[in-house]
Amino acid sequence: METNSRPEKEASTSKQGQYRPRRKDTTPKVNPQLAVELVYQELKRVEAYTKRIEDATAKKMEMDRGSLESAENRLKNVLAEFERQGNRMKNGSYVDKKVSMYSILCAVFSLLFACLMCYLWVDAAKDRDNYKRYYEYFQEMDKQKSGE
Repeated sequence: METNSRPEKEASTSKQGQYRPRRKDTTPKVNPQLAVELVYQELKRVEAYTKRIEDATAKKMEMDRGSLESAENRLKNVLAEFERQGNRMKNGSYVDKKVSMYSILCAVFSLLFACLMCYLWVDAAKDRDNYKRYYEYFQEMDKQKSGE
């Protein structure tokens, strides 16, 4: 069996949802001049914070603008270099003169080195042919010593 926790509600003569005045006024008494002064101080504080935020935002935007400008300039330089290389390729001179000169020098030195190695290899082969009979002789002598 349920019991009603608020019996005075049932005894009330007013309809549900109808406004009932409070028994006693609990609203604090406020000095209007003091309230206006407090609101004015709070507005000044909010204005100071807003100014600081605006200054920081402006400073950040200046820094961002500077970095964006430098990145834009670097990108423009890279694109201009690509365009110059494209024009060189269209004209048929897409290899730098320095690079081609160094490449030619490397090729010449490589060929000279190969020729030198080939000469030394042929020379060593000739020496081997010249000394082959002495080698065979000493091998035979060594076999005779070990066979005794």
